[in-house]
Amino acid sequence: MNQHQRTDLFNEYRTWPKWYYHIVFDSLEKGQLFNKDDEYADGMNGIAIGQYVFGLSILVFTLMVNHCHILVYGAGEDIVKFFIFMRRRINRRLKADGCPPLPENYGFKLIKVEDERQLADTIVYIARNPLKARPDIMAGGYLWGSANLIFSETNKLYEKVSLKNMSYRSTVKALRTNVKLPDEYLFNSSMGFILPESYVLNNKVKKVLGNSWRFGSALIRNIDAYVKIAGSIGDMVILSEGELNEVIYHLITEKFNASSLKDLSIDDKCRLAITLKRKYRVDTKRIARKLQITPDVLTRLFE
Repeated sequence: MNQHQRTDLFNEYRTWPKWYYHIVFDSLEKGQLFNKDDEYADGMNGIAIGQYVFGLSILVFTLMVNHCHILVYGAGEDIVKFFIFMRRRINRRLKADGCPPLPENYGFKLIKVEDERQLADTIVYIARNPLKARPDIMAGGYLWGSANLIFSETNKLYEKVSLKNMSYRSTVKALRTNVKLPDEYLFNSSMGFILPESYVLNNKVKKVLGNSWRFGSALIRNIDAYVKIAGSIGDMVILSEGELNEVIYHLITEKFNASSLKDLSIDDKCRLAITLKRKYRVDTKRIARKLQITPDVLTRLFE
């Protein structure tokens, strides 16, 4: 998408009324948004500052190495201003650190949340996002965002000081801004950023999700919702072996009323293959291996 198309898209976003929206910063094919902890911390402070300046209510967010996800309640005009602020802040930090700058036409997608169900699914999607890139930690263990607050008390362990107890000079130096944030916002000096508990609507998030059991189950098992949201924002979906097995088992038992793959006819296997290809975007060779159908047959089937 060129600069002119980006401008037109941003102008359209500016007309959108105040509501719940999923903000997705463009993924970078080359380079990174955040190269080290200090840059992530600066990004965290950018979120805290930007949501306050532009009057947004943030439910949950995650900063990833080459993109970001943020669920907000706000007007399109303010969201565009927020993104431009974040883009400039991130770019200044990248240049200061000697890293490649953001592309001139760097943009974002804005997806309207249609209902309460999609709101819950989007929260889970954002909390689940680090699991694909960081399989070494749980969703609640990811530092760079607010998902670690959901049904958690670990925030009680953080050393924190309210901004009212910090001098103006130290605040400006730590946050790289002259913006006067609310006195009750909490800062963690060891990590170097405003703690998200200061401003995210975590109680709203927990109310939407229901309880920790439903949240934990959805993180692992609600694959359809994950795939649907990923498709809406153009995200690549690569199911793990366990996730793909779960999907195939569910389809065999629910859609074909069978107990195992060997109970399916060749026609049913072909229909299952088409579902895996079109809905879950599974690679042809992987489908062939899972369903025991030769790749050349599947290639003709998918034409």
